[in-house]
Amino acid sequence: MHILQVTPYFFPHFGGVESHVLGLSENLIKLGHEVEVVTARYSRMPETENLNGIKITRLPQWINVYNTPLVTSIKEFVRRTHADIVHVHSPPPFTERFAAKGAKEAGKPFVVTHHCDLELKGIFGNAAVMVYQNFLGDYPLKFADRVISTTESYATTSRTLWDIDVTVIPNAVDVERFNPKNDGKIIKDKYSTDGEPLALFVGRLVPHKGIGILIRSLSYTDKGKLLIVGDGPYKKWLANLVKKLDLSERVVFVGPVDDYWLPAYYAATDVVILPSTSRLEAFGIVGLEGMASGKPLILSDIPGVRDVISEKEGYIVEPLDPNAIAEALEKIWNAPEMARGMGTRGRARVEKLFSWKKVSKDVEQVFNDILAK
Repeated sequence: MHILQVTPYFFPHFGGVESHVLGLSENLIKLGHEVEVVTARYSRMPETENLNGIKITRLPQWINVYNTPLVTSIKEFVRRTHADIVHVHSPPPFTERFAAKGAKEAGKPFVVTHHCDLELKGIFGNAAVMVYQNFLGDYPLKFADRVISTTESYATTSRTLWDIDVTVIPNAVDVERFNPKNDGKIIKDKYSTDGEPLALFVGRLVPHKGIGILIRSLSYTDKGKLLIVGDGPYKKWLANLVKKLDLSERVVFVGPVDDYWLPAYYAATDVVILPSTSRLEAFGIVGLEGMASGKPLILSDIPGVRDVISEKEGYIVEPLDPNAIAEALEKIWNAPEMARGMGTRGRARVEKLFSWKKVSKDVEQVFNDILAK
């Protein structure tokens, strides 16, 4: 089977969706399929590239709106593709609409994975969301042969998917790369010089990730240190907050971490936290990476994110509540045996439900069902 993946951004630009598309593509290739990715070109990236067997084509952006590339040539690219099936990852909206138009004109089967709803602040942002839901985003979803959502709770509460029949297939994680046997001693020795427990946040430093709430939570407990791995436009504001709260000795902005070292950070920490406050966080691959590494989790009680764990693998807390995070931290830090048990159960849950071996076969089955019609 020849599969065309369409995504607004792709490697080396990295976020949750990009990571998902890369992992899915690599594992579909392992199942014997030919996989091609078409995406937006930015900076000085090459127009074509081969990555781990994935043929990548980058098309020029006409304009970028709200960090959303407008690549009109995707329509013609999809229309001319020799792929058996077109798989689009959304939002942002422009990519999926152009891809849907091209697939329809070519008579190609078309699948959409809806990773999250669109949320933009301000008057213009709200207007843009309304336009997306009523005009741009509506067409691809109604035209698609199948729509995939990553969790049941997100699908049933989504303003975009409320009247769409969806198939639920979760995100996945590389259970070999992230595993409890990884060595985190170098990282542990560097940041836990006095043996204090470590908490880990991994992700872009943007408002909807809830990092400010997480930092404030340390004011409610007198132990532990927080490692923040990642970068983004919110960093200066967060750094000022740390100074204001006099937490400079307990909060470390690690910055971006090379892929090679990331598993070691999970291995070094005692708990992984995903304190997101918005529906822009529809699943939380970081949670899967933490569970695969055998670590307990603290997650916000929002649709999608809360589906990652049960109460056996960590704590689900109210979003925007720093005291709730602090209480969960203390429970984990004060009961290491219980925390290890949570980590062990989390690892087992990931192996059963969220491995790439399982998820890629589930997606493959969707494609086979469509092509068999």
